[in-house]
Amino acid sequence: MMMKKCMHVSLFAIVSVILLWVSYMKRFGFPDSEIDRFVISGSIGENDSPVWTQQPQFVYLVQGASRHPIPNLNAKPSREIVWLTYRDKTGDIYFPNSTLTEGRNRLLLEAIDRASKRNDGGYLYYLFLDDDLLLRNENDRKRWWREDLPNNPFDRFELFLLDFQPAVGFARYQHNIHDAPAPVGVKYNFDAIFNGFHRHTISFMLPYIGDLDHTSWWFSQWFVIHISAMFYNSNRVLCNAVYAINPRYHGNNKLKGAYTDSEDFRIPRDYFRTWIDKNNKVKTANGENINLLRTFKRQALYLDIPGKADRKHSMEYRVSTKFITIAFNKSHPGIQKILRWRNLPKVRNILYGSEKDEPDFFPDVFPLH
Repeated sequence: MMMKKCMHVSLFAIVSVILLWVSYMKRFGFPDSEIDRFVISGSIGENDSPVWTQQPQFVYLVQGASRHPIPNLNAKPSREIVWLTYRDKTGDIYFPNSTLTEGRNRLLLEAIDRASKRNDGGYLYYLFLDDDLLLRNENDRKRWWREDLPNNPFDRFELFLLDFQPAVGFARYQHNIHDAPAPVGVKYNFDAIFNGFHRHTISFMLPYIGDLDHTSWWFSQWFVIHISAMFYNSNRVLCNAVYAINPRYHGNNKLKGAYTDSEDFRIPRDYFRTWIDKNNKVKTANGENINLLRTFKRQALYLDIPGKADRKHSMEYRVSTKFITIAFNKSHPGIQKILRWRNLPKVRNILYGSEKDEPDFFPDVFPLH
């Protein structure tokens, strides 16, 4: 009887503490909707299934002249922020006279170094952004994919990444202002100002291809755009619940000689064609056998190509070595760089953990006419 009394008293005390704590949190304005979600996909799980971890799952990779606050973006347990600066040493990395591509690849290497020290596959998403990014919420609920969206636009975008797990996720930008309202979409041309890459895209899409930086700093994003359409058609997803703006228009090129900005996208298109083995076909996710040269038409930059945004489901994002050596010319310098990158122990550790066998890769290629 005495033991029963003690149990009742203990239970009453626990419930009282919980109620008092909730009341305290509300009183001081801590919204109960802002809960850090520490779920991250572990490469050891079936189909990259989620496992719980207390490690950060998002790493924001920012480059700019000097470090400064970015509205609404702060570090927290599920999020790390790494800065590269090129004018002064206020960032985590100082890289003077670097191009956009060189800076982003240096940031990626730093993030890879950090991720490889973990035993859970590292960050789920690598998010690259320019330092003048302003991320805003979309109030039109027709553009929301769920009702319980966070108020902070970065929290909102992270929730989108967790819900859809795209290969590449990006916010609405000025290219999309006239689109019919919809929660998500698929776009060929998306701006580099703010992109989130699933960690398995480091198997081919990342690092950025900087081979043509001497001609235009914009071409490295063209490679990202075309590879994402060629490999992950349904999983390169536009999130309409947030939109990105930037007060600086980089195309003005006010600092003469600071960068080049050719818009002749036939140059990267024709260069990338040389990567592909014209004699070999590969099997796609829908069972077709195609040569990847079919993904190039006369247009250098597609406006709209068919596609429907989808969640990850069973899609394998890791591009296998077998696929690369069949679809591409393995003696091409560009492919040789990718193969060397993939063989770095830290990269293999992130992609496959302790596994030695690579799963087959079947690209989700945009419909070809």
